[in-house]
Amino acid sequence: MESHHLLTTFAAACGLGVFFLILAQRLKVSAIVILLIGGIVAGPQVLNLVHPDHLGSGLNAIISLAVGLILFEGGLTLDVKGYREVSREIWGVLTKGILVTWIFSALAIKLVFDFDWPFCFFAASLIIVTGPTVIGPLLQRIRVRKNIHHILHWEGVLIDPIGVFIALLCYEWFVSVYLENTTTGGALGGYLVEFFGSGYQTISYFNFFLRFIVGMVTGLGLGGALYQFLKREWIPEEYMNISVLAYAMGIFMAADLLVHEAGLLAVTVAGLLVGYKDTPQLDRIIEYKVELKDLLIALLFVLLAANLELEKFIHYGWPLLIVVGAVMFLVRPLNIFISTRKSSLTLREKLFLSWIAPRGIVAASMASICAFHLSNLDFKEAGFLETFTYSVIAGTVVFQGFTAKFVGGALGVLESRPKGWVIVGAHKLGRLVAQFIQESGFSVVLIDTNPREIKLARREGLVAINENAMQIDPETNPNLYGIGNFLALTENEDLNRLLCQRWSNMLSDANIYRWVSEEAENAVANAKLLVGSSVWNHLQLKAVLAQEEREELKARRISTNLQTYQRPEQVLMCLYNGELYPYVPADSNGQALVLTLAPVSGGLEIPSNKKWVLFSEADSLESLYRNMLDKLANEYPELDRDTLLGELIQREEEFSSLLGHGISLPHTYSNAIDSTLILIARVDPAISCKHSGSDISLVFMLLSPEDHPVEHLNQISQIAKFVMREETRSALVAAKTEADLHYVIENG
Repeated sequence: MESHHLLTTFAAACGLGVFFLILAQRLKVSAIVILLIGGIVAGPQVLNLVHPDHLGSGLNAIISLAVGLILFEGGLTLDVKGYREVSREIWGVLTKGILVTWIFSALAIKLVFDFDWPFCFFAASLIIVTGPTVIGPLLQRIRVRKNIHHILHWEGVLIDPIGVFIALLCYEWFVSVYLENTTTGGALGGYLVEFFGSGYQTISYFNFFLRFIVGMVTGLGLGGALYQFLKREWIPEEYMNISVLAYAMGIFMAADLLVHEAGLLAVTVAGLLVGYKDTPQLDRIIEYKVELKDLLIALLFVLLAANLELEKFIHYGWPLLIVVGAVMFLVRPLNIFISTRKSSLTLREKLFLSWIAPRGIVAASMASICAFHLSNLDFKEAGFLETFTYSVIAGTVVFQGFTAKFVGGALGVLESRPKGWVIVGAHKLGRLVAQFIQESGFSVVLIDTNPREIKLARREGLVAINENAMQIDPETNPNLYGIGNFLALTENEDLNRLLCQRWSNMLSDANIYRWVSEEAENAVANAKLLVGSSVWNHLQLKAVLAQEEREELKARRISTNLQTYQRPEQVLMCLYNGELYPYVPADSNGQALVLTLAPVSGGLEIPSNKKWVLFSEADSLESLYRNMLDKLANEYPELDRDTLLGELIQREEEFSSLLGHGISLPHTYSNAIDSTLILIARVDPAISCKHSGSDISLVFMLLSPEDHPVEHLNQISQIAKFVMREETRSALVAAKTEADLHYVIENG
């Protein structure tokens, strides 16, 4: 009969948990709200469907192991790049903000309940984290400014490992130093205590450091071994996921056998190490662990919510509400205003950030497992941990979550319809279109599986992601926030259709576009039923890209013009009345800024970065060359500019680079670049060249990889042909700004 009750409770908790997750997704509310309410309703105090007490001591094992696996998965998803790239405001929240939340929350608990300071700091450590599983759905539901979205997203993602680590250390310290008298748990701990004696204070501190050291060493050692197993591919592919799952449970068990309660720290450290090392097969493991984590969260939260004693909320009464109110309305604003001091955030943005700080499953599970263990140690205030933490969760998730849109609207920090762009295809054409979009004042992200194209895009100052657009999840990538337009621009027309189908489901109110040739579009029987608008049917994309790859055959390229719509079929992008279109709007008239395919004069390599075309007032060639080379610093930080400068000056002394008509062509090779580069400078006033005795007013600097001598010589020939035409030289001399100069270079 006992086993029947145990099985019924476990199966009911699993089934209801998954049902609540699906229901939350359908209702588009935070899953934690439905899980919390549903667990309480399903518990013995309402419908009597789930009885956590029937699990007996097994409840402790289930909670401990589930929390351990959740923390292990959290470690695997550690975003090291995120820590490196976050803004100063986020670093402030992750450092000063954590201390403010921890210290002032502990102070509020102390002032209202007058618990001992160690317990106050322990309880406060449980609410440091703001859960990514809660903040994600909230940000999807309301559209806030991009900088606010960025801060809230990264705070939720990056604060988890920090908050969990602090909470674990506080738990270990409180149990070891404040509660235990003479035992440490585990064979190793008992042996060492017996060896060192039984003085209370000495043993208590020893227990803490023993748990900490064993947890850290076990986690690092076994985590490092797991990394080597995966790196050397010793685990068969078909058993990869279940092997890592079993290994994580083994780490938990090994540390807990050595020293009781060291397992959580060990499994967290192991996950952090494997995630930090960017382990092979990590994406596949994480995908499996994310699904497992969802099941564990559903099971765990139903059991925890059903196990809550509602009378404790009444027992702590108004003082509890006062502390929760202080955490929400005093501590959080202090956190934001101190951590973002001297930042570029406006007062309204800081006030909105002060309003949003939802706690999630990590805080709830840590509170429950700590309360459970402290109850076994007969600590009378153990129930406060759960009551306090769940009250903060309810207040921040329910109250703040459901009022976020209203508060955001009142403060004026909500965005209107998103206008950002995603382009799948980071090839030459995709990059040029992206540059036009970016220069028009709109955000744009390129996605491509080709790492070379992504590298080139980033060097040109574009945001580019090296991922598969059929698999990437916009909800987990902050660069994809604020996307209102999607353009599939790959050479594979069938893939473009599939991309449009997928992204139209993820971006429900976005404009979806795809390139497809006119022949292929006409061949589809029900083209109008396909997802996404077809654009640029006249464009022979494969031929254009092939011409871009073979410089000697290049006959057309992209150019930006302010013009009327005499040839709308040549227009790729059109900026009209503050909106961007990949076509000419039907109701448009007059002039607009458009991106068109235009004929060019030859195979001259145009500078892909407009910063490489400059006006200069340098008074010597050495100074001018240094200014030009400095323009490459951001895109080519590994370039030894001093060495190149010396080579160019030496070449100039040996043989003048003057072509005539005041035009100079210094050139050399470098292994630090992977393609031919041209930098162009207009000098005013002209520089007198002591080697040739002539004045120089225009400089074309050519740099090529050492293994590209043919292309190098070809570009020298093309530049010479380009500047020998009198009309071109006149246009170059007449240019008044860098933009004018770039336009002349672009249009021959």
